[in-house]
Amino acid sequence: MKNRRSIRKYSRDSIPLEKIFQILEAGTYAPSGANLQPWIYIIVTDNELKEKIRKEAEKTERSFHEKAPVQLRRWLKEQKITPEKSFLTEAPALIVVAGLTKAPYWLESTWISIAYILLSVEAQNLGTLTYTPSKTVFLNKLLRIPDDYHPVAILPIGNPAERPSPETRARKPLEQRVYLNRYGDKWQN
Repeated sequence: MKNRRSIRKYSRDSIPLEKIFQILEAGTYAPSGANLQPWIYIIVTDNELKEKIRKEAEKTERSFHEKAPVQLRRWLKEQKITPEKSFLTEAPALIVVAGLTKAPYWLESTWISIAYILLSVEAQNLGTLTYTPSKTVFLNKLLRIPDDYHPVAILPIGNPAERPSPETRARKPLEQRVYLNRYGDKWQN
């Protein structure tokens, strides 16, 4: 967990589907509301399809960036987050995760599944990031996802072509986030 970082640059080396299935199996062990396991995973390895996903994602992101409040646009620029999403075509595989909106707690359950996947990717010494397009309807169309499923994230999977240090994103101390019994009541370590 401490070493996991968001990876935005990937080598073009292919990843065996068996390894991706192992990663996704970890996601299936996530708890879910009423044990309905409302998530689905679509593995995308077809380069032409990845190009179409990237094109639509970048179109969506350009619109989001243009309409974002000034403060957010400034932060995005500082973080070097642009509408360009080259990782969608660089990574050898994409996993599109969608949740069944008719299920209770579908969104929470789907995100817990994604968290399990992220940890499994790290355990396999691969890289990923949770890319959440501001609009996802294009994924329903391109991947023939039924309307009652809502895509929530695209996870590029591959061998990292970068290794950001875990120290570059400092974590707030536990003392700033944990209270005893009531908000504001500090706990003693």
